[in-house]
Amino acid sequence: MDATQLEPQDLSSTSIQSNPLYGDPSPVEVSICGDESEPPPEVIQREWKEITTEFFGCVKELKLGELIHDNMFGLFDAMSAIEMMDPKMDAGMCCNKEATPLNFQTAVESGKMKLSNLESRELIGIIDATYSCMVSWLEGHSMAQTVLTCLYLHQPDKIEDKAMKAFAVAIYKIINLIRSFILRARVYEEEDFQPSNYGYDMYVDMTETKACNMLKSAEDDWVKKAKEVDDAKERDEINALVSRLKFTRLFLQCLVALYPSKVSIVVTNISPSKTEMIDIVKTLNGALELTQVMEKTIEFGTQPDVESDTPNVMGFSMMVNQRLLPPTFPRYTKIKERSTCIQYLSELIHRLKHACKIVHCTNYHSALNFFMDFSKKFGPCLLSRSILQTLYFPSHYTVFGTKKRTEVLKESAKAFIAPPVLLSENPLSTNPAAINCVDSFFAYNEHTFSVLFEICGYNRARQRDKLGIMLSNFANLQDEAERVDAYLHSLSMKHENPRQHLACFGTWVLYHCLRAMSFFLLSGLELELYSVHEYLYIFWYLYQFLFGWIVSALTRADTFLVEQDYVADNKGPKGSQKKPKVKKRKGKSDGKEIIFNQAMQNMCGGYYKALGGFIGEDRIPEPLPMFDNEKVRFEHRFAPFATLSTPPPMAYSDFKLMKTYLLKSPAEELYAAAAKHFHEARVLLESYPNPDEEWHEIVKVAKMNFVMMNLLASGLNRQSKTPPEFDFSCHRFFPIIKQRK
Repeated sequence: MDATQLEPQDLSSTSIQSNPLYGDPSPVEVSICGDESEPPPEVIQREWKEITTEFFGCVKELKLGELIHDNMFGLFDAMSAIEMMDPKMDAGMCCNKEATPLNFQTAVESGKMKLSNLESRELIGIIDATYSCMVSWLEGHSMAQTVLTCLYLHQPDKIEDKAMKAFAVAIYKIINLIRSFILRARVYEEEDFQPSNYGYDMYVDMTETKACNMLKSAEDDWVKKAKEVDDAKERDEINALVSRLKFTRLFLQCLVALYPSKVSIVVTNISPSKTEMIDIVKTLNGALELTQVMEKTIEFGTQPDVESDTPNVMGFSMMVNQRLLPPTFPRYTKIKERSTCIQYLSELIHRLKHACKIVHCTNYHSALNFFMDFSKKFGPCLLSRSILQTLYFPSHYTVFGTKKRTEVLKESAKAFIAPPVLLSENPLSTNPAAINCVDSFFAYNEHTFSVLFEICGYNRARQRDKLGIMLSNFANLQDEAERVDAYLHSLSMKHENPRQHLACFGTWVLYHCLRAMSFFLLSGLELELYSVHEYLYIFWYLYQFLFGWIVSALTRADTFLVEQDYVADNKGPKGSQKKPKVKKRKGKSDGKEIIFNQAMQNMCGGYYKALGGFIGEDRIPEPLPMFDNEKVRFEHRFAPFATLSTPPPMAYSDFKLMKTYLLKSPAEELYAAAAKHFHEARVLLESYPNPDEEWHEIVKVAKMNFVMMNLLASGLNRQSKTPPEFDFSCHRFFPIIKQRK
């Protein structure tokens, strides 16, 4: 179609020009209003001008990716514009080289799909392909372009083959449970998961128990057949099929067992108990063993055509649901390979086994640490994250469905700093005004603490965004905690032998706020959001303030607990064992956390001073002044902290003053000071017995950076202006510093 240029039409005219694309471009008169006896208004003549040659001549001067910007046609208009008759906008576009999409009826009539007497190799191929589609769906593709491309799932009632029908029904049950877990947890974004089932009924009339019984019956039939077969190869194929049917049954049983069950009489949901969780883990172990058999027998099934995108030669049509997709640019869906799919299922079972350990986290603090660790290790898997959320919060306002969230928060505060009002032997614990004040505080603010768990369920990028938004809630929470502490302290002063209640809840709230702030900054390093020249003020903020405040909060809580235990021990009977028990507990929890945060502070201090040395020697390139404003960047990075009163937000002027003071020191001294910080971090982490995996990773980074800083302090590459390299391959937050010659 030729490009044409048309002048704007006069809106006051009563004539309407016909569309030159569809008919004669001559003007046509249309009477809009007025008496028919009146003479028609003057017709405005338009002249069409051919600009095709001129247009393509101008286009030749544009480079790839360049756009022409006009006042009347900007970037937004260009992105919103479409070309009429463009096949990319057609939902029925034949992108998969399938001229006439097959459906269930046409596939059966044409003989391209069997409903009965399927061979073992054909069943293996269909099952493996269906699981590949399911894994592709779990990774963010639509159900219409993945799982529902299997034609056997469209009308399971018409399938005559016993094993195929049982598998089709079971897959529907598995998909429905997966959707239920993810929708119940609500920790996904559009890029993570597409929950739409496109109007399919998901076979809701069939129960999960019935589906498992159908699979078990099909297994038994094929096991009997295997005993009657003499050919070794055919027997191996049947055993491979049986392993897939059994895996499907065990996997379905595990999902059913993990899903919260409703309690009779009381309308609520509860998670599996510790005893039930042991049985679930045993079932998961059985399914895990079967994945190894499935991986070794992939070649026993029918394989997909190399020239087609269809995951299996029989029973699949990639275009069958194309008309159900919205009228947008169609997303090309590449179905996962079978080996990759089975490996994904194996890893998923490992993640589910780990998620089952949440039942052992009886307090808020340990559960939050578990969620954060789970997110760090298994972040990309939405299903396992959703199951973990559902296990811990099976219903609103309860933990495991058996304990109120407010009670869990009270126990957390009591274990952290033991506020006198939460101690049974303190008079405040029976004061109606004090009880009402504390209950109101936890009831109004339990949502903020629950959101921390919810944030851990999102992908790593979304976690940072939501943390920045949630920090504003902590500003209000800190104010409320201060007022509650002041009120309770005034009540405690009215009793004999009063015990101070200053900053108990405030310290507990501050500790969780500081953890959220530090994770917000550190996650920017993991997501590679900062430029190298920004590292200086990121590590400065962590070193000078956040980790120092965390250590201070933990130390204050530890000191307060010791004082409380000393008072209680003096009041108790002689020989009481309460104090030693508390010492043992503190040595395992807060003592470890204090050491860890002191090590983190030293690690950040090492980077801060190392970067000061690099900047002093002009080894870190700065952006051009005309394109950069450091104050704007600084305020943007720390904008979520602006609403907090404690710790007070640090102004750019404070950083500028510290930077000026830092750069006055020679680079050699800064490198030596950085080496000292890395050494202290290593010593702290190695001093604690039985460190976890992350501690070993940080120790490795600290050792290598210690060596590099000592080399630089001794004059290595003194004249070189080569920028240092920051390698995050060993740890997601703390890079290994490398300096090339």
